[in-house]
Amino acid sequence: MQYSYLPDYSIIKIYLMIKRIKNSIPFEYRIPLIYILIGSLWILFSDEFVLTITKDPHRILILSTYKGWFYVIVTGIMLFYHIQREINRRILLYNELLEAKDKAEESVKLKSTFLSNLSHYIRTPMNGILGFVSLLQNKDTSPENNERFLGYINERSQNLLETLNNIIEISKLQEGQSEVKTDAFSINNIINNIISSENIEFSLSKKSIRIVTDFYFQNNDDSLISDSVKVSQIVSNLLSNAVAFSNQGEIIVRYIIKENTIQFSIIDCGTGISKEKQEKLMNDFMHLNSYTYTLGEGAGLGLYLASEYSKLLGGRLWLEKSDENGSVFCFCLPYYKS
Repeated sequence: MQYSYLPDYSIIKIYLMIKRIKNSIPFEYRIPLIYILIGSLWILFSDEFVLTITKDPHRILILSTYKGWFYVIVTGIMLFYHIQREINRRILLYNELLEAKDKAEESVKLKSTFLSNLSHYIRTPMNGILGFVSLLQNKDTSPENNERFLGYINERSQNLLETLNNIIEISKLQEGQSEVKTDAFSINNIINNIISSENIEFSLSKKSIRIVTDFYFQNNDDSLISDSVKVSQIVSNLLSNAVAFSNQGEIIVRYIIKENTIQFSIIDCGTGISKEKQEKLMNDFMHLNSYTYTLGEGAGLGLYLASEYSKLLGGRLWLEKSDENGSVFCFCLPYYKS
């Protein structure tokens, strides 16, 4: 038994076939083909339609005149609609192509800038290492100078290693391969270990700077559940930048607990960052490096990495203020206590 309400699948097949044929026909051929098709159908069936309405010869003449105007108006509207829709589609496609072209050109420009700056990041410490090695090979230098040269070599090697590690980590972030491994750790221990690290201490020894800590917890109740490696990297990068951009005074490392959020602040005593650079500060590292590498080696890479790690851990990083008295960088994370 057949049911009348069931769809006629042959009609659907015909519709799909017509749609495929239409899509395969170039646009410039569609309009004349549509016009010919509609005109042929009208010639074949319009007379029959008029005869079904009336048998009066006078009325047949009037209706035949009207059917011509009807055909012109209907086909004109259909063709106008089709052309307008096709024009809008092509304008949209053209705008998308322009946008893709602009993004591609910007990406090429940024990659070129980044590679240029990257060569600076690598060549500067490498030239320093080679230069001091050459001085060490000179047998006329005193033991005190040799020790000083070894210190410089160690510093440049640490800078180069840090840059290479940052590049690897940025590559992982760009490819979505950076994983978060949560564990319970002491916030105070993390910060104290960074401050007492060899790299920070060596940088401080060349300047009249001291680091002051302002901890929310002064006892053993300072545990946090997060990724200790990434938190340490964020603090280390921000503190390294603060030391690089400061010459004398105090750098304050602080954290406070606000409800379910822990907020860290690194307050330096540098010359500040101009308004123009502040607007681009948290952009992609390729934007940032075009001017930060002249201020401090690896600063752009480290700041970008710290910002991305903050997002990865469910928080954010921002510049709270910057003037002639220094800058305040802050980042916050969800606070989960063990």
